[in-house]
Amino acid sequence: MEKKLLKKIDAHAHAVLRDIYPKHDLENLRALPTGEKIIEMYDRLGVEKGMLMPLLNPEFHSFLTTTEIVMEIAENHPDRFFFACGLDPRMMKHSTSSDFGKLIEWYKNKGAKAVGEIEANLPFDDPLFDNLFSHCEEQDMSITIHISPYQGYAYGLVDDPGLPGLEKCLKKHPKLKIIGHSQAFWANMSADVTSELMKGYPRGKLNGKGAVWHLLENYENMYCDLSANSGYNAVARDEEKGFEFIEKYQDKILFGLDICTEIDPCHLPGWLDKHYLAGNISESAYRKICRENAIKMFKL
Repeated sequence: MEKKLLKKIDAHAHAVLRDIYPKHDLENLRALPTGEKIIEMYDRLGVEKGMLMPLLNPEFHSFLTTTEIVMEIAENHPDRFFFACGLDPRMMKHSTSSDFGKLIEWYKNKGAKAVGEIEANLPFDDPLFDNLFSHCEEQDMSITIHISPYQGYAYGLVDDPGLPGLEKCLKKHPKLKIIGHSQAFWANMSADVTSELMKGYPRGKLNGKGAVWHLLENYENMYCDLSANSGYNAVARDEEKGFEFIEKYQDKILFGLDICTEIDPCHLPGWLDKHYLAGNISESAYRKICRENAIKMFKL
């Protein structure tokens, strides 16, 4: 039977409402594409729709996007976007008593499908995170997290090589579905990871199976998305192990792009299509990763 390529669902998207931001190449001052620009890229890349996530934290981003902004973009293009609500653990009262539950419930009633991207540059075990995660768990909302190797380094939840902070969180919140992402997360595909390697995109063969394999294997609530160069690099740097990873954890991997500029290369769609057609990725894994896992996770 002839193999057919699938339209994909992007579990990791960002956009701005209007193209009003300055265009320059100064560090950290990039402007995200508009929803219309993302749609143009989706059409070229074979993507049906994507989940827009706000960017709220000030540690890295110069131009912030709120939940209300991504909600409006999704309302303007309901056939191409759905959205997550953005929450920072320091919001409201900067307190462990902040009641995020009512806020999450309000956003859910407006159509939010998840919480993310969570990027506050605080340690994983900060009580503020524990409070936020407890409310997400109670509201049955999955979260997408960005991990950082240091406090004060860019943005993201701070964790060490081997991701011990993430593992403790998975144990403490067993009903909270956590979608892992970022250079620091995906560098842990290999067992020889260091804090320095967690800052970038390690190349070459994997040296043993790192924490990402361990967490997906042992925690029902651990998921991941293949977005950005970090996710693509994780499976493409050592393709033999990448194919093994995809087959083994096909129920827990989401397709994602994380397009942040109008010239993002987006190698992942072509790579998945190519290796599915070549027989290196099974029909089952291809379908689940490209769209079925997102449909199930976000109740589409």
